Amino acid sequence: MVALISGATGTQGMAVALALKEQGRAVRGLVRDAASPLAAVLERAGAELRRAAFEDEASLLTAMEGVTALFSVQPAPQADRDSERRQARALIGAARAAGVGQIVHSSVSNTGSFAAMAGWEQGRWERNYWESKRDVEEMVRQAGFPCWTILRPAFMMDNFIRPKSDWMFPDLARGEILTAIAPDTRMVLIAAEDIGHMAAAALAKPDRFHERTIELAGDQLTLPEIAAILTDVRGEAITARTLEPDELIARGQSPGWVESQQWMNAVNYPARPEEMEALGLVPTRFRPWAQKHPW
Repeated sequence: MVALISGATGTQGMAVALALKEQGRAVRGLVRDAASPLAAVLERAGAELRRAAFEDEASLLTAMEGVTALFSVQPAPQADRDSERRQARALIGAARAAGVGQIVHSSVSNTGSFAAMAGWEQGRWERNYWESKRDVEEMVRQAGFPCWTILRPAFMMDNFIRPKSDWMFPDLARGEILTAIAPDTRMVLIAAEDIGHMAAAALAKPDRFHERTIELAGDQLTLPEIAAILTDVRGEAITARTLEPDELIARGQSPGWVESQQWMNAVNYPARPEEMEALGLVPTRFRPWAQKHPW
């Protein structure tokens, strides 16, 4: 049995590949650059690498040869509003053409209920982000895979690590977390390694997780609580402050990311740790995660 991992050098794909290797599974990583440092990490872990591009159907079909299961994840759309849909369509199409029997797809928490969230009818939130996630989930459900599972992770703890933190929390390196997130808003958090463990569990037991859509979270903490944990772990003062959205954008934060911060105040992710616990998995809390990843 061979599992193909899309986005294998990304945070989620890498976590899934490593979790599968821990199980002793044969892993094939789908990469654009087989010479990158992260691709080397996969190779050292025992994964096979296959170069492919979503724009090149032949390369995807070649990568699918001998594959029995697929982990699917795509970046959210940015300037190209259909990028996520197009990549998913190419990946799923190649998998079905190659006879791959199982898919585990990673989406995002709240995808199933975004149309009912506060502010949606008024156009408050970026519609294409949520509609793109929904459309890809539907592709997975309707593609005809004998077994499929959809994971919906919340906000990744790994966003507090460089290089992601340099973009999302650019002041963290100077001891501050500056966001529009209110001091009493609880961030719903998931460790990437837990996404990997959940995906590996679903890939190992396809019948148990067939047609399941699973929300993933490991902890719920306010930013002041997160800052206090980081202070303890790092041994240096970290503080969290709430600023006005316009001020954050003027400081260089992405308008889309600032809108997401406001969305957490108004709506937030519905994922809860209890769902993973009910499946027999022990989700990672933020403190032990931070102790494992102090920088």
